[in-house]
Amino acid sequence: MAVRSLVTLAALGAATAASPQTAAQKDALIAAMNDSDCTLTTAEANVVMPKLGISRPAAIALSRQMMAEGIAAFASDEETLVLLPPACTK
Repeated sequence: MAVRSLVTLAALGAATAASPQTAAQKDALIAAMNDSDCTLTTAEANVVMPKLGISRPAAIALSRQMMAEGIAAFASDEETLVLLPPACTK
């Protein structure tokens, strides 16, 4: 039981620690969303993310991280990621 808890905590710590690449991807995503009036639909993400060098799993992780930080949320359509202030500068 204790070993499982330590493994789980280690995995959570690894998932929350931002690597320089992840930080750069997050910055690129925020910039792209600001250029798009602080929104990004699923269809737009399918075009934008590959251009930014962000894989689908990385994009999902980034959006979850941004939501946990309170700088992004899904719109009521659940297809549009909305960038919130202060990250949204529009």
